[in-house]
Amino acid sequence: MPFPHCGSRNTYIYIILHRGVLRSIMAILLLYSLIGGLFSLAGGLLLLAIGTKVRQAITTSLLSFAAGAFIATSFTDLIPEAIELSRDAHPVLLSVMIGLIGFFILERLLMRYGFRADKHEHADHTETLPILLVLGDTIHNFLDGIVIAVAYIANPALGLTTTLAVAAHEIPQEIGDFSVLLNQGWSRKKVLAVNILQSLATIPGAMIGLAAGSALTPHLPSFLGVAGGIFLYLGASDLIPELHHRAGHKHVLRVVLPLLAAIAVVTTLVRLTHGG
Repeated sequence: MPFPHCGSRNTYIYIILHRGVLRSIMAILLLYSLIGGLFSLAGGLLLLAIGTKVRQAITTSLLSFAAGAFIATSFTDLIPEAIELSRDAHPVLLSVMIGLIGFFILERLLMRYGFRADKHEHADHTETLPILLVLGDTIHNFLDGIVIAVAYIANPALGLTTTLAVAAHEIPQEIGDFSVLLNQGWSRKKVLAVNILQSLATIPGAMIGLAAGSALTPHLPSFLGVAGGIFLYLGASDLIPELHHRAGHKHVLRVVLPLLAAIAVVTTLVRLTHGG
């Protein structure tokens, strides 16, 4: 999630005073938000194109890839970006803990009041996973929209490169999203519809980023830290235990290699899109 470190309050004042300019910028940000949100679905669409039998045969590997993608997004993108913006790791790490513990509490509440499965069933834990995943990804996309807007205001060319970077580095994460939801028994149409809707969260994020302007920037490190904690919880607390349950004592490479591959892909894309 590359973030601009430049910008001017005068730019925001100019936009506010010129309604024609504001309308034009809103139209451009709408387009960029759609690109940043919907283009990232390419990986998930590729997964849907795979035959059902093939997909079922590699379910464990796909879940492992998803776990790696979530963990890598947290450690190589969201948390480092938040620390770089804040220049103080302590409040960022505090917000990471808030995101992680907050989602743990939310999952316990969902398990207690939202689902009525047999208390001895393993599914009693994983039934909450789709809700948590979609919520976490929606928050992430919303923050991406804010970043796109602030980047565009700082420099229109930077806005475009930021949009393309957002779309590129979320592709492996979307593969993970589709894998998990399909594994939870969701139909292909439902998975596609939900992911399209949550990807559109970039639009209100961009509009709020435009409206709030520089006033929102100081709080972004905390927001990014919370998102990092959420993704860390999804990968390490929900998906990895599910992998152990599915694989049992049988498989090592089938579980480890996809996880490492996801980490490598996300890390590489983050480095490329950050100009590293």
